[in-house]
Amino acid sequence: MPRKHREIEAVEEINIMPLMNIIMLLIPFLIMSTEFVKIGVINVSAPSTCASCGDKKTEPTIRPPAPLNLTLNLTSQGVTLLTRGARIPQGCDLTPKGITAHSETPTFPDYRHQQASALRACLAKIKALFPQEDKIIVMADPSIPYHKIIELMDISREANNKPLFPLVMLSAGLL
Repeated sequence: MPRKHREIEAVEEINIMPLMNIIMLLIPFLIMSTEFVKIGVINVSAPSTCASCGDKKTEPTIRPPAPLNLTLNLTSQGVTLLTRGARIPQGCDLTPKGITAHSETPTFPDYRHQQASALRACLAKIKALFPQEDKIIVMADPSIPYHKIIELMDISREANNKPLFPLVMLSAGLL
């Protein structure tokens, strides 16, 4: 009687292509979902806790001057210069201690192109008082033509080939 030969069954290979496809689809989503962390460093000088450290004399810390926040506001009533929350008075009358005057009228009422030299001179006075400042914020009402805003930006950048406030920022006209 002939013997039946068992056919050796071939072991099928595992099909890993569907698994590879899923992994390839998940990789971009995993990369996009990672959160990038920014590490911020705050310089702090904490007080000492030792009793003998109080005997040492320390030099007083010098605080940097508060930012000027010079703002040039262009409205239909004219040009108003503001700084640190105060309005510069009409005619650009500056006090020796800095700009402290409060006024309700614009610095240059009914501003026209002919008053550009007066505005430039006023900005030069402010720059002389605050030589470290290089930023100015330009605000304008939505009704102001764009070319007038550009004119004010050009005036505030330089006077007599000397830089005044080269960093000009635009802001919404909210006061």
